[in-house]
Amino acid sequence: MKDLTGTRLGQYEIVERLGGGGMAVVYRAVQQPLGREIALKALSSELFQDEGFVKRFETEAKTLAKLDHPNILPIYDFEVMDGNTFLTMPLIRGGTLRDVLNRGPLDALTAWRYLREIGDGLQHAHDAGIVHRDLKPTNVLIHTDGRAMLADFGLARGAGQPTHLTTIGLAIGTPGYMAPEQVMGHDVDKRADVYAMGVLTFEMLTGRLPFVGSNRMEVAYATVNTPIPSAVKINPNLPDELDALLQKVLAKDPGQRPQTVRELLAQMARLPQRRTSPPGVAAVSPLAAAATPAGGVAVLPRQATASNGPGPDTTSMKIVAAAAPASPQAIIHGSPIPTPTAGPGSTIRTLELMGVRPARARGRFILNSHFSNFVHVARDVTGDRWPEVAYAAGLVQYIEQDAPHDEQLSSPVESLSRLNEAFETIYGPESEDMIRAWGRRATERWLADSKHGLGGARRFVPGRQRKLAGVVKGFTEAMDNVRGEHTHAWLQVDEHQFWLVNFSNMFALGRIKTVKSCHVWTASIETILRWAGLANDWYVEEVECGSVTGTFDCAFAIRASETN
Repeated sequence: MKDLTGTRLGQYEIVERLGGGGMAVVYRAVQQPLGREIALKALSSELFQDEGFVKRFETEAKTLAKLDHPNILPIYDFEVMDGNTFLTMPLIRGGTLRDVLNRGPLDALTAWRYLREIGDGLQHAHDAGIVHRDLKPTNVLIHTDGRAMLADFGLARGAGQPTHLTTIGLAIGTPGYMAPEQVMGHDVDKRADVYAMGVLTFEMLTGRLPFVGSNRMEVAYATVNTPIPSAVKINPNLPDELDALLQKVLAKDPGQRPQTVRELLAQMARLPQRRTSPPGVAAVSPLAAAATPAGGVAVLPRQATASNGPGPDTTSMKIVAAAAPASPQAIIHGSPIPTPTAGPGSTIRTLELMGVRPARARGRFILNSHFSNFVHVARDVTGDRWPEVAYAAGLVQYIEQDAPHDEQLSSPVESLSRLNEAFETIYGPESEDMIRAWGRRATERWLADSKHGLGGARRFVPGRQRKLAGVVKGFTEAMDNVRGEHTHAWLQVDEHQFWLVNFSNMFALGRIKTVKSCHVWTASIETILRWAGLANDWYVEEVECGSVTGTFDCAFAIRASETN
């Protein structure tokens, strides 16, 4: 293919070749007169004469134009000019998931974060009637804010779109990631993307593909005929439950797989994070990150620094919590904390002993602007189902309009917990994904408002610990402003861990659950980290949920990814 480096196509000056395959080449270009750097994807000049390939390229542009999601790479333009056909899109500098995997298998929490983001984008495409059909690590870009973004929908096809634009068999898709029905040239649907998600899961956690061979045909044959291998045999730290799930996701018969990506993500969320005990003993859930050594002794890391008033000298500090039953749960980062149960042995009680000032909400109201923002985003996220959610939450007055958007402290705080409960009631097994989307989008909208009080992300001091400290401090102060009283606290335990405590959590009030349920807060904190450019360095877990303990006080850990 002719190298376009140094040439100009219309308003685009092509600076360098970034990479490419048999169908297209991607360049870094500068859009004039804006001076904006973009990625330009040019169809091979040899294929330009092939009407079918040009049509597929145009289809990719139209496909992407239908999709608007933070985990899908958008396009700026599609043009045919001077014998060239090309797309322009944002230039993503974080590399691809393949670059990440080239460094070796991922830990469960990092893999889960990427899989959730890929799945969210994929589900959005499926909801729009679009099947990707070529999901693989090189088609997942990593944004500089840490986000995984789906790209290269060149093989995508909308539901009902004719198949004559594609060739049969191995030419469509990438061996190793293709579902058996795809390998055999049959028509495929969204369940082929579900299969590819299973392959990505296997590869992220083991460092290899489930089906391998010395050439494309051997890989294709193994995909169709070879039994599904065990991920646990490759990586003994993985739980047996993962193998059981992969047996379904990688099933030869698409009818035996999870039927949607949303269903797959819900099943993944229930998986244990790792094997923490011999076979036959239950492993710990990735969402239950607290850990207890034998005898219930919580050994906290050194050099803890409390953020809310004076505390004890915590150099080389050890806190002995109330005795708790021995647990097979994992010790996270070598710094276990108590099992999240109410009473003196709880995580929050331990943090209070370290200097976190306990608080109890006295007020019954929150800022109208904060409540209005969450109502507005809830309406957008739920779409046609908003009337059901509003009725269930007792907010029928807001079916057609937002709540007042001012700085008065007069919205009942219980309204948000009722709205959270309504999401769970209406969406059932899908509620976690919906609630996370609700929290993420509401936080993004809040951050876009210059009144949030956090300042600009670029204004933060250098150094990821100091930067995170500024983010967490600003966030807790902003949330205190929402409540009109000090009900939030934070603590830096050591260079690897920060903690955030939400007393009388407005999304948990009055809600008694058996599992951790404050997905809004987890998504909000993750969004703040992305906004500050820290998502690659830190991850978020709800360690103690007030809906489970009945205290309505919740503790969130922000931990360094590099130590996981």
